[in-house]
Amino acid sequence: MLNERMQELVLFSHINRQGSLSAAAQHLGISRSSVSKQLAALEKKIGARLFNRTTRKIMLTDVGRKVLQEAHNVELALQRIEHISEDSRSVVAGELTVSCPAAQGRIHIAPLMTEFLNRYPSVSVNLQLEDRVVDMVAENIDVSIRVGYLPDSTLIARKLSDVSWVLCASPTYLETAPSLDKPSDLLNHPCLYYRSAKVTMNTWSFSSNDGEEEITVSGPFAVNDPGVLVSAALDHAGVLLLDKGLLGSTIEEGKLVPLLEEYQAIGGLPTYVVYPEREYIPAKTRALVDFLLEKVPAAIHRAHEIRSLT
Repeated sequence: MLNERMQELVLFSHINRQGSLSAAAQHLGISRSSVSKQLAALEKKIGARLFNRTTRKIMLTDVGRKVLQEAHNVELALQRIEHISEDSRSVVAGELTVSCPAAQGRIHIAPLMTEFLNRYPSVSVNLQLEDRVVDMVAENIDVSIRVGYLPDSTLIARKLSDVSWVLCASPTYLETAPSLDKPSDLLNHPCLYYRSAKVTMNTWSFSSNDGEEEITVSGPFAVNDPGVLVSAALDHAGVLLLDKGLLGSTIEEGKLVPLLEEYQAIGGLPTYVVYPEREYIPAKTRALVDFLLEKVPAAIHRAHEIRSLT
């Protein structure tokens, strides 16, 4: 109802500006009868005639002059709204709320934010590091980093990287540990693995020239924070299978040792940057997504390259 009245007021303003119903109809690309019906509907709602009409011209009534001022105000308000909408799509400014798993956020995303903010000084970022799947619409999240496949079709997803895994343990742990020459030997080791309320990642898969092998491991410690798993491995608590990108410099510094290197750990999950599907994507959101697509794969590649040289 409100939208109809706004349209009728804008139409009324066009009729006055063009000087006749026919000219207004031609200007707006609609029929004269449609213009006449909408004007009649507006006059009925107001309860007064807005124009005195003759065969040659139309003239505003006293009520019409007062309504015309309000019609102009409506037009100006609509123009301002259009400008705001255009600005939101073209001006990179405002606050961005970003959700990211804690470990990925600390290692890959947070270090990039200073560069992003320097590039776009009119933007502020509220980075939320938490290991749960957020409801982006309900929680007003602009951008989210997610690891794994995305069942939610209401989100736009752009792939940042594929996660590659490395099996490792500390040298101190290995000094007294049983031999570890093939994946099935993991059954003789305490293993450290990710576990949350929704997922338990203790089935580890490996491939080699002889095919694939899947092992369900066990151990005394599981946690839903990859950073804590790394700390446990550094404390000699057992064997860890984790994304290379989350191990920091532990391998090149010799604090953790890669294991079963003749085997390839499989099942690494892709990482995505996602945002809600909308008709118009704000410029600030588009800028961050493009920035992450540019920077994150390069940063992960450099980190893996450095580790492969050590």
